[in-house]
Amino acid sequence: MWLRAGSLLFAVPGIILLVLYGLEMSAMTDCTQSGGYYDFMQQACSDTEQPFSSYYQRHALLVNLMLLLSVAGAFAMMWGMILRGMSRPKD
Repeated sequence: MWLRAGSLLFAVPGIILLVLYGLEMSAMTDCTQSGGYYDFMQQACSDTEQPFSSYYQRHALLVNLMLLLSVAGAFAMMWGMILRGMSRPKD
C-alpha cells in the first residue's frame, strides 16, 4: 500500500507542474510568434514589452506545496520498501 500511494504522491505533483508550465509556455510562444510580448501577470499578449517573471515567482506557494507532496511521496515509498523488505517472488 505504501509503495503505490507513495509512487503516486511522488509522480503526480511533478506531472501537474509540468502541464501547467507547458500550457503557459505554449501561450507565450504563440504570442511571441505572432509578434507580440507576453504579459505574465495578466496572462495575455501585449503590444508593449513586458518584464520577465518566472513561474516560481508568480506561483511560489503552488510550486512549494507540489514539491513538498513529492518529497512526502518519496518518504512513503521508502517506508513501504522498509516494511516490505528485500523479498523476491518464488519461482
